[in-house]
Amino acid sequence: MNISIHTFFYGNNYGALLQSLFLKIYLEKQFNVNVYFDKYQPSQFLFREEIKPIIKKNILHSYLGIKKFFKLREWKKKYIKSFPSKKFAPSDYDKNLLSIYGSDEVWNFDNPFFGFDPFFFGRSNKNFKTSYAASFGNISVSNLNYDILNEIENLLKSFKFISVRDFNSQNFLKNKFNISSEIVLDPIFLIDNEFEIFTEINKKIPEKKYCLIYGKYFSKEEIKKIIELCKNKNLLILSIGYHNEWADLNILDADPFEFLKFLKFSDIIFTSMFHGIQFAVKYNKKFWYTIDPYRKNKLDFFLKFLNLENRILKPTINYDDVIDYSFINTEIQKKKIQSRKFIINIVKNFKSI
Repeated sequence: MNISIHTFFYGNNYGALLQSLFLKIYLEKQFNVNVYFDKYQPSQFLFREEIKPIIKKNILHSYLGIKKFFKLREWKKKYIKSFPSKKFAPSDYDKNLLSIYGSDEVWNFDNPFFGFDPFFFGRSNKNFKTSYAASFGNISVSNLNYDILNEIENLLKSFKFISVRDFNSQNFLKNKFNISSEIVLDPIFLIDNEFEIFTEINKKIPEKKYCLIYGKYFSKEEIKKIIELCKNKNLLILSIGYHNEWADLNILDADPFEFLKFLKFSDIIFTSMFHGIQFAVKYNKKFWYTIDPYRKNKLDFFLKFLNLENRILKPTINYDDVIDYSFINTEIQKKKIQSRKFIINIVKNFKSI
């Protein structure tokens, strides 16, 4: 038995890289099978992730983008181990191959970068197809192309099992195609001991306590509040992955494991990113988030499920409010069991054919 994963495994986004690797590691350890990433990645996606961050008017920003490019290339070469291909080729039928689509918003057929890509809906793949934590992202029901919808419906109805990671995706499947799906946790929760697995974490964290910034979607008022808070608490403002002029320290060339280390040992986190919130919860961190409209649909389930909607960054909040992680960890554990059972059931059914 072999398992192929179909997702955005080769971007330069920390969350996308880590969710891909976590799913792969979980499947390998749980089922003792060969797991690999299907090499196809849209050319527009690769350009956006690897080349666009280098094309900057500011020479320093271009230099930092190049530095990050090579740092992540080395990391991907060692841990992802698959070099991407821009060629979308049909899959030969293989009775021993299980295909898993996701995680990530692989089904966002209206994304601004490459639109509808039939590869991620299983076109030309006659093997046993399932999805894990797939997402339609910020897709809405307006201005949809009927022909595309019809093809998507036909393709998804050939999937044996479907799971998603948010309400919007679940509702879209049900309302548009009458397809039932299960909501599961992001793959980063499938593994509990990543710091025992990922031992090669070289970059040192600051000696001074720090506030970690992950993302760029912050208003002037929010930035002012963050700076004021950190000044009062004597915290260094550290921005990771993105350059924020108002941060004390910008680290753009951390690899994904170093990114996890900076998250885990931060004093407080401010983020506009989906995986910024996911990892903050996983590591039981104090955090606040700001809503990036592009990511809102992806976060609705997770925030409501854990009663974390009140962690939104507002002028009136009390930054000393603590999070009841005893409740959250209990709920996450229940959801972990359900999410793992979903995958185990897929493999069980596949083997019974």
